[in-house]
Amino acid sequence: MADHDRPGSPEATALLAEREHLRALLRLMPVGVYIVDARGRLLESNPMAETIWGGPLPQVELEGYGIYEGYWPGSSRRLEPHEWALARTLRDGQPVVNEEVEIVAFDGARRTVLHSTTALKDTRGTIVGAVAVKVDITTRRQAEHAEAFLTEATRLLVESLDWESTLQAVARLATRELADFCIIDVVGDDGELHRLVAAAREPAHQELMAKALRFPPKVDGEGPLARVFREGRPLLDTDISPETLARMARSPEHLWTMEEMRPRSGMAVPLLVGARRVGVINFILATPGRHYTERELKYAEELARRVAFVVEHARLYREAQRALRARDTTLALLESFLAASPVGMAFLDRELRYVLVNPVLAAMNGKPREEHLGQRAREVVPELEEMEGLLRGVMEQGSPQTLLDYMVPARPGSPPHPVQCSFFPVKVEGETLGVGATVMDISERKKVEEGLRFLAEATPRLSASLDLRTTLESTARVVAEHMADYCLVDMRSEDGRSLERVAAVARRPGTQPRLEESLQLVPAPHPNSPIWRVLESGRARLIAEVTDEMLEDSGFDANYRAALKLLRPRSVMMAPLIARERTLGVLTVVSQEPARRYTERDLAFVEELAWRAALAADNARLYHQAEQAVEARDEFVAIATHELRTPLSALSLQLTALQRSVDAGRMPTEEKLRQSLVTARRQTERLEQLVKHLLDVSRISTGRLELEPEEVDLTELVHRLVMRFEEKLAEAGCTPMVRAPAPVVAKVDRLRVEQVMMNLLSNAMKYASGQPVELHVEREQEMAVLGVRDHGPGISPEAQARIFERYQRASGRHSRESLGLGLYVSRQIARAHGGELKVESTPGQGSHFILRVPLG
Repeated sequence: MADHDRPGSPEATALLAEREHLRALLRLMPVGVYIVDARGRLLESNPMAETIWGGPLPQVELEGYGIYEGYWPGSSRRLEPHEWALARTLRDGQPVVNEEVEIVAFDGARRTVLHSTTALKDTRGTIVGAVAVKVDITTRRQAEHAEAFLTEATRLLVESLDWESTLQAVARLATRELADFCIIDVVGDDGELHRLVAAAREPAHQELMAKALRFPPKVDGEGPLARVFREGRPLLDTDISPETLARMARSPEHLWTMEEMRPRSGMAVPLLVGARRVGVINFILATPGRHYTERELKYAEELARRVAFVVEHARLYREAQRALRARDTTLALLESFLAASPVGMAFLDRELRYVLVNPVLAAMNGKPREEHLGQRAREVVPELEEMEGLLRGVMEQGSPQTLLDYMVPARPGSPPHPVQCSFFPVKVEGETLGVGATVMDISERKKVEEGLRFLAEATPRLSASLDLRTTLESTARVVAEHMADYCLVDMRSEDGRSLERVAAVARRPGTQPRLEESLQLVPAPHPNSPIWRVLESGRARLIAEVTDEMLEDSGFDANYRAALKLLRPRSVMMAPLIARERTLGVLTVVSQEPARRYTERDLAFVEELAWRAALAADNARLYHQAEQAVEARDEFVAIATHELRTPLSALSLQLTALQRSVDAGRMPTEEKLRQSLVTARRQTERLEQLVKHLLDVSRISTGRLELEPEEVDLTELVHRLVMRFEEKLAEAGCTPMVRAPAPVVAKVDRLRVEQVMMNLLSNAMKYASGQPVELHVEREQEMAVLGVRDHGPGISPEAQARIFERYQRASGRHSRESLGLGLYVSRQIARAHGGELKVESTPGQGSHFILRVPLG
């Protein structure tokens, strides 16, 4: 040890004296100062430094500086040990001057300080330590932030009249400068507090704020916020306790919402304008170490005063706006009503000058609205001069005049048209200010009335005849007389594949010959054909204006297009003729006049007429069918009588002959007796077959044709049938040929299938006698197929569908030998099995009847 370092030496004594002198100076300094060695360990500090840090400074080296909690201003990032100003100065020797840092002291207080550090070096320039100076600027920064906050809040409050969005902006500003949460409640028109704003500093808390909006304080409640509002005095709660939250909670969910905020300190300030209370603003701190003081409360009160002024100003502005809107709305409604009114409307003052005129009336008068205002009625429309006396009488006598009909003179571009007028006095508090007028164009109504008269006149004419063509020609003639230059009626064929033009009537005699020519040019089916579109869709169609392009794209052939061009259609309506949900045809109405364009209203009348015409046509068709049915019935009765009488007569003759022989004692020979019995048996079988067919028809008509299915080998059934008919086939000269190489088993009614095959085989023997008959049985997938082919005269295509109907018989010499029921019953039996009976035939080449039934 050197002599000058020994205790008691003059040098040591002087050093101790200097140190005590330094300590004395440090205690007097108003800033925090501490001195550390080269490793960052504390050598000296003054009381202010300990006050700033909230307690004695720890003896740690640089690596242990993490014990200090500090944050960069405006940031939530904590300083690392090596980022502290002392650590940096000891590392690189550079001084730090007035570096701002937010610290959390050891006692939990949050402060803003200015750091300044400088290195201590020996004579050789080696860093042996450092000195740090800390200045607590918390109060100054808070004052600066508060002033800036109030300035910015004032700017936000005064720059917009949209006070709801303004309060949102102020609350967000408060969460940046004064609070972690800011909630604003404002009194509504109902006298209750309504939570308008709930803002949070952290974006992650916004969902929590959305829940907080649901719990405004009750004016008559017991919570702190309700008391602040009622008493008009602010509340400062430096340390919010769980008991305080419980008193404020209105429900468990409300309590949970407040607990999630983790409030530590709060301020609630009433929003006052004089003695008027308009709401409450609530500030909440949730940051550890921060607590509100009286100083922050003063700033909050100043902000509340400004917010209250804006809320009250906004209320007054809103009320003024409501009054203005009410006035403007009334005027706008009046203007809108006049503008949108489908009738002409006007108001004339006491001098009968126009004050208000709507566009409809201006258009009726043929002059702009501006040329009406200030003018007398007769000055605008000279033809109304005689009406002024009536208007004067309405104003002076106070009695309205309604539903007066006038004819408006023709104007450029519009023909004369009828109108209906009403005039009434306009009074306010008993004083007559003028006359109001309404003018309604009744042209459409007149047309509707004409249309109704047209339908009323047309209906009896449509019902005057029960002949289908006469009815449709009457329809076309009625339309041509009242609303068309010519009218066409096209009817669908029975198979639905073609059209037949059954009526074509023109209003002008010169057009009729061309229409007669068009009777042979009915449009063929085509997807672009407008007639076929109407026919297939069942919906009427309006072609207001026919163009050449439409004719080219219509799908008509060249001849039909040429005929159409000669007929010069300009506007067309097509309506379907629908009766009992069936589209029978199409009614086409055509205008040749360029000035006449059909409208939807015209189409509605045509649809109504088409419906009535279709009903009349369907009645005529049904009447014709009824006549045919009566004829068929009479013919059937005659045929049935004949068919039943023939075997009965033969049977009666045979029995009478036998009876006479027995009575005369002349017993017939065995051969004679056998022949008589064979004849009687055949006639009995024929009677039995006729009766059976009639019974089957009755069962089919009433839905009582029942089947008794069983497993049947159809191949065996056909072979047995041929064996049973062997004698009859021989008599008819028909050689049977059976093609059934393998068994075909199906679950069918044996007797019914046998009945079908017997009918087919009997027909083959009857219509193709002397020719071979071919029978076949085979299997096609899940179907059994049985067929009978003859080599007779065949069946025409027109008769192939008809022969399966009741009481229908083939033509020829055998037409009177049948009731026309065999094939009808046979097809119904096939369909009852889930199968079908069809025929394939070419005239002169025989017929092939095919029965298909399911195997299962």
